[in-house]
Formats: sequence, structure tokens, C-alpha cells
Amino acid sequence: MTLNRAREELGLDFSLFELALQLGEIRTVPRGAGQWRVPVDEVTRLRDAPGHPQALLDRLALVTSTEGAALMGVSRDRLVRLARLGMIRPVRWYINRYRALVWVYLGHELREFAAASPALLEGRLPAGLRATLNAGEDQRARGWRSRRVAQLVRDCHDAWEEAAVWAALLGPEVTDDAVPDPFERARLRGIRAALPPGRPGALATPEVIRKLTTADDPDEITLALVALADALGRARAEQPVPRPAFVPESRTPEGRALESRTLEERAPEDRLLEDRTPESRTPASRTPEVAVPADRVPAGVRGGLPSRPSRSPRRGLLGRLRGRRSAADLAEEPFLHHRDQEVPVPVEDLTARQTAGARRDG
Repeated sequence: MTLNRAREELGLDFSLFELALQLGEIRTVPRGAGQWRVPVDEVTRLRDAPGHPQALLDRLALVTSTEGAALMGVSRDRLVRLARLGMIRPVRWYINRYRALVWVYLGHELREFAAASPALLEGRLPAGLRATLNAGEDQRARGWRSRRVAQLVRDCHDAWEEAAVWAALLGPEVTDDAVPDPFERARLRGIRAALPPGRPGALATPEVIRKLTTADDPDEITLALVALADALGRARAEQPVPRPAFVPESRTPEGRALESRTLEERAPEDRLLEDRTPESRTPASRTPEVAVPADRVPAGVRGGLPSRPSRSPRRGLLGRLRGRRSAADLAEEPFLHHRDQEVPVPVEDLTARQTAGARRDG
């Protein structure tokens, strides 16, 4: 059945149904590129499960760090430290109204971690972990990216889609170095130009989204490069990227050699152009004057040729206007040439007006 029909059968809203699909709580089958269906027996299994629908809702419950700390029975600071160490991975993130980054976790994963690692919930952390935290380690963004990439790779239709996921994780700069073929890069970006951020909120800026969706850890980049090379190898073998049949002449070696000809090699063409310029005309090349017999010169004409009054060469409208400067140019001259007269742009310190909640660590 269709995704919308399955959502209605299970009684989930759009946000929870989307989260269930991403987490793999609801099994889907592909029906072509980008098309998915939910098997009827999968919907039957979920509806017949004990405690439905509350059991499914509990597995999809999302909590912030404060709510998660209450579930685990620890302080919020302890949960944040464990998440920074990578022991707890966020499932979503968003920017709140104070423009602070808030990480969201799965409630049942926090309960399972608390039950499996009670020694990390109280007392001092081991010395090695404390040193890592003091060095500024924060793996929350990397943990979210690893979870998101795993979901996207799982749902890929072919090797090209898988390679596009790893290319989106690496970003355009690293991908350009890893994939030198421009036709392959164009295909990867056409499939997936960036890693989907999920639900970042209306206040999330493009810079924040780009920072959180692009790999920045050396180990993460190395793993993504290896995975990209593997996916590209399979994609090239299964379905090579199409290339244009015609290559422009200027891109061939012969065309580049033709464009790089020296001035001496192009002398015949250049001489034809130079002969047409007034400066290149020599006295010997001018047309000789023809002597007119005196008996054929009309009366009133002296010297055999009619005399013309000397006057300046005629100038057209564009010639008269060329070189003049308008009043607007003169008025704008101080702003163009004296930067000390520019009015400085006011800068407002938003940090001083920010409330205490803006510095919360989500």
C-alpha cells in the first residue's frame, strides 16, 4: 500500500511516520527510483503487536537533553558529557527561538544506555574521558551524521545514489578532488547536492546547516572517501555515466595548438587588417594625382582642382556627447573616490541582548 495509506492505518501523524521510516520501525519496499510502498503484512504486524499503538509511540518518543536526563536519572550536564563523547547519538537537531542549537534524542535509547552502563551515570568519569572532554571533543554532530547517512544508504536504489550520499557528506570541495571526472560529479550533484538536515527549524541559517551536514573529522572524512570510492567503482561497472558524442574543437589538442599560434604565424591575416588603417599607409602606397589639362579646367577653378573651405571634421551626436561628464557623475565622485566620507554600517551586539536561555546547550 502507499505510504499515506499505511500512515492512516497505523494512526500516526506525518512527523512520527517520517521518523518511523527513517529509523526502520516500518519496513518498506522499493517501487522504482524514489518510490516506496509498505507491505500489507507489515501494517498487520504492527497493528497486532502487543500494546499497539502505545508501544510504537514509545519507540518514537523524542526528548531533549533535560527530558532525557530525567529519564536516565542523571543531571543534564552528565548526559551532555556522555553525548559529547559519542556514547549517545542524537536523532535530530533544530535551532530554537534563542538561536541556540538543540539536540534531540530517542527516549528508549537513553533508557537502554542507562540500563547497560550504570557505572557511567554516577561518580567521576575515567581520566581518559575527562581529558578528551577538556580538549574540546564533541561528537554529537558526527553521531547525527553517521545515523543520517546510514538511513540514506539503506534506502538507496543503486550505486550512483549511494555514491551521491557519500559525496554530499564530504561536501563539494573534497568531492571535486576525489572525483576528477566532471561528468561524474555532475551526476552525483544531480542526485543529491547536500545531506538532508531533517527538521532544522525556520531559524537555521545556511551556514549552520552546511556546518552540521558536512564531515569535518579526519576519521570521518577518510571513511567517507573509502565508501565513495567503493560506490563509484560499482556504479561505473553497472552503469557508466553518459558522455557527449561531440567534443568542441577548442578542447582537443589540435584545437588548442591552433589557438596558440604566434603573431608571426598569423601575419598574412594581420597585414590585411593593418593595410586598412590610416597609420599604415605610406606615401608610396597612395594613389598618384592625375594632371588635368588647363583647357579642360572650368573657369573660376584655380590650380586645376576646386578649393574647399577649411573646417573641422564633422562630429556626430555620440562624438559630441563622448567625453562629457554628467551632473550625476560629479555628484557621486566624492563617494567613489573618498572612502573616508562613507557612513559606517552600524553593528548591533545581539549577544548583550540575548537571554540566558540562548546559551543553553541543547
